[in-house]
Amino acid sequence: MKLDIKSAFVAAALVLPAGAQAQDFLSIGSCPVTCTAYTWSAGIADVINRNVDGVQATAEETKGYVANIALMQNGELEASMATSLSAYEAWAATGNYAGTEPGKILSWMSIAPVAMHIIALEGGPVNSVEDLKGKRIGMGQPGGVSMLDANVLMAKVAGEDFEPFRVRLGDMVDMLSDGNIDAALWNGSFPLAPVIKLAATRDLKLIPVEDGFFDALRADYPPYFRLSIPGGTYEDVADDIPTYGLANGLVISADVPEERVYQMTKAVFENLDALAGVHPAFGKMSKETILNGFGSPLHPGALRYYREIGVPGIEDFVARTGG
Repeated sequence: MKLDIKSAFVAAALVLPAGAQAQDFLSIGSCPVTCTAYTWSAGIADVINRNVDGVQATAEETKGYVANIALMQNGELEASMATSLSAYEAWAATGNYAGTEPGKILSWMSIAPVAMHIIALEGGPVNSVEDLKGKRIGMGQPGGVSMLDANVLMAKVAGEDFEPFRVRLGDMVDMLSDGNIDAALWNGSFPLAPVIKLAATRDLKLIPVEDGFFDALRADYPPYFRLSIPGGTYEDVADDIPTYGLANGLVISADVPEERVYQMTKAVFENLDALAGVHPAFGKMSKETILNGFGSPLHPGALRYYREIGVPGIEDFVARTGG
């Protein structure tokens, strides 16, 4: 018989001799071992193991963020890396997760932002978000997180009035350079190496996202938040480009006990300096960024810790998300 996560945590305590410390197991889904999220997961697991008695955390190699949500819904992972959009849709049982059980996956902590790049060429037919309608658009590969964001953008701006090309970023950039698509969409951390390469040989432009379009988008998708791609990030793009993005972060099962999540959250936050030696993204985390991008409720254990340390905007976040 397969125990649910909460039962497994309780059972671990029941079978131990008197005075022994319960050993709870926390599997953190990430991605293939070569990707950044695996490095993040491994660093967090190490900090938890060193600082939280009775928890054995493990970074699990997976196929990626989309697969992680399914594994969590099946009870095969207790926590995982995810984008804040996937976290929201899984919690609300909407979008890509319509028909699943809502409320099982909760927000834990935001780690680093990703920015929507709308990539085009000078002299081409795309000069605004509205120009994407009716055009040939690179969307990202099937099963990839960026493709989910591209789907959301194009549904809002064009409905079905466009020709999608669902390929990897490197292939999209080549197709754009060769004139086989009119624009490429990619939600990722900047700078993007294939876009740097494109800018070295072609006159690149990034399409700004105006306030009106962003406000309409965020009304339907609360995890999106405003940010800019700084001028100079890519050759020939001198000005800051207003766009929007998501958070890469951690989500956790609602079945993990509150006290455990409180202890683990405290351990991670109090060891950000050490984690910055694992990956520089941790060095940019703070009370001001820990909620970035999340549109779904926090796990009660995380909420308890964030209130304790006075995370700015925490009560507004609770009012907006319900937790």
